[in-house]
Amino acid sequence: MLNMDLKEKIRISDDYVVVSVNPKIYSLPTIYSAAYVFLDRAYIILDGDPEKEILVNLKPKNDYDLEKLGMEFYNELLSYANYSNRVKENNEIIRTIIQRALFSTDISLLDEVEQKEVEELLKELEDENESNKE
Repeated sequence: MLNMDLKEKIRISDDYVVVSVNPKIYSLPTIYSAAYVFLDRAYIILDGDPEKEILVNLKPKNDYDLEKLGMEFYNELLSYANYSNRVKENNEIIRTIIQRALFSTDISLLDEVEQKEVEELLKELEDENESNKE
């Protein structure tokens, strides 16, 4: 059984459940991603004010425990929020890996990038030497 705080976030009706989502905690793209996962299990209607509260109406396609459906939606929100954060944190690493994979097919591009890196490093060393002389 849901406690009082959760009853405000997950409202159960006869044949559907309404999940209240705080858009300051979960972004709209995260909510869309979580809802997408539920398309095979439920009919979904998104409503509310994107600045204050998003209401996710879930009506199961088959006989399904409504409380469980609402709780699973929150788990999916957390999963996609975490995924989104990891992608942002690792964006530079991902970009570097993709660049290396693409450049490895054309050696001349890789040589060009490496040459630029070497030139930048040499310039940094020259700047440091000039700073030390002053």
